[in-house]
Amino acid sequence: MKRKLNNEEMAAFCSQMALILRSGISAFEGISMMMEDQEKTAAGTMLKEIYSEMEQGGNLYQGIVKTGLFPAYTCQMVRLGEVSGRLDQVMGELADYYGQEEMLGQTVRRAVAYPLFMLLMMLGVLFVLMVKVMPVFQSVYRSLGTDMEGPAGAVLAAGEAMGNYSLLFAVLFAAVLLLFLWMFGTDRGKNLSLSWFQRGKGGLNRQISRYRLASGLAMCLRSGLDPERSMELMEGLTRDEQTSRQIGLCMEKIRQGVFFEEAVIEAGLFEKTHNRMIRVGQRTGSLDRVMEQIGQQCREQASDQIWHRISMIEPTVVIILAVLVGVILLSVMLPLMSIMSEIG
Repeated sequence: MKRKLNNEEMAAFCSQMALILRSGISAFEGISMMMEDQEKTAAGTMLKEIYSEMEQGGNLYQGIVKTGLFPAYTCQMVRLGEVSGRLDQVMGELADYYGQEEMLGQTVRRAVAYPLFMLLMMLGVLFVLMVKVMPVFQSVYRSLGTDMEGPAGAVLAAGEAMGNYSLLFAVLFAAVLLLFLWMFGTDRGKNLSLSWFQRGKGGLNRQISRYRLASGLAMCLRSGLDPERSMELMEGLTRDEQTSRQIGLCMEKIRQGVFFEEAVIEAGLFEKTHNRMIRVGQRTGSLDRVMEQIGQQCREQASDQIWHRISMIEPTVVIILAVLVGVILLSVMLPLMSIMSEIG
């Protein structure tokens, strides 16, 4: 199974095509130029496949479909751009859309990486404390003619057990490190981390789905599509089950003859403040600009929620680490102080 192009690759391809088309160069000649520049790369192989299809009389839509590397949504937008004669505009809109998707993905990946890094650091500190520091205190206790008992003794025993299996822990640490690199260094891992961070039915996942829906609608409307056809293309664009059901409900109402803005409002796709904006946009003929504004607002709200999560995770991890270290040290120091006072 072929790997789909990621957001960064999609943004690069679409932006190059938009620039070429706006310069008055045909899509066929543009693909040829791009192919020459990237002849010995993976992108070059993809471009050769597109070029071969177009050379045989196909268009850009047929070429990108043949590769199997482009999302269905992108293929449909390219097809509509070619039919309407607005391919340059469509490619520019797609470039902006995937550029924003990449920025959002980077924000989410940083938000996932940060708590994982903090957790690894916390476990590392505890490991060193239990394996290296606690035996030092044990030697002090023995020099005073006693042994560590109670909670301190339990921590020491756990540390000794960890020390005896240090190779196993090293392997586990290496495995976690490799998993960490896979999650943030490969497309599949990035998608998994994004899905993990967006899990749940509300909050962040909802805002991201609204952002994608509004941005996608704005792009379709600016490309010359009517609102009803634009909404049809949004099916499958979001990962949120609730939003997907609401899009289906909206489409059903539109087929029943309900006006677009009323169908969107009745389906509950956006917040009340956004609904008022949609009504005004539909009546004034500026629905594309309204959807763009809604998309920007939802993206900003999603970003705020992401950083809010980070701001909560950092002090929580620090507090947990401080409490654990404090409890361990107190379990060692209090009996030791008692022994020293008796000797004194």
